[in-house]
Amino acid sequence: MNKIEQHTLDFLQDLANNNNRDWFAANKPRYEKAKKNFELFAQDLLAHLQSVDPTLASIELKQCLYRIYRDVRFSKNKDPYKTHFGVYIAKNGGRNSLFAGYYFHLDPNESFFGGGIYMPQPEYLKILRKEIYYQIDEFKAILNEPNYKKYFPGIDPIDKLVKAPVGFPKDFPEIDLLKNKHYFSSHILTFKD
Repeated sequence: MNKIEQHTLDFLQDLANNNNRDWFAANKPRYEKAKKNFELFAQDLLAHLQSVDPTLASIELKQCLYRIYRDVRFSKNKDPYKTHFGVYIAKNGGRNSLFAGYYFHLDPNESFFGGGIYMPQPEYLKILRKEIYYQIDEFKAILNEPNYKKYFPGIDPIDKLVKAPVGFPKDFPEIDLLKNKHYFSSHILTFKD
């Protein structure tokens, strides 16, 4: 498997310290080299995931990679570039898929690998919560499975609801699991991993 090279991490760190168009233009060859290194790694990751998840058979890498350019139109942060590389591998469209998938985030300060669904559309989130509600024992068995727990501490607690979601009983013993707005688990990586 192709490895992430130090020059790729160095480029991302330098970009974080110099996030402007002039610096990026002057360092475009470094960007191209870092991007190529990440793409080789991501292609190997995709091939491995395709070998264990048949739903990914028709996915191509170009569907999964995120661009480094930020959309700053509605953001207070006007930095023009992301300071990480990311790849989201999921059936039916890669990064544009509505389905749960696998995500790898490369950042010199905090890289991680994870799986699940992040920011699902409201109608899908409601369906997910219903499935968890009706199959709570199976869902908890997954979260408590030793190999899962070895790498993932549980569902990432991002943007949880304070109250029970509409349509679910407040006294449900596992209501906390239904308060999630995302169903994604991640494993923080060190560069020794």
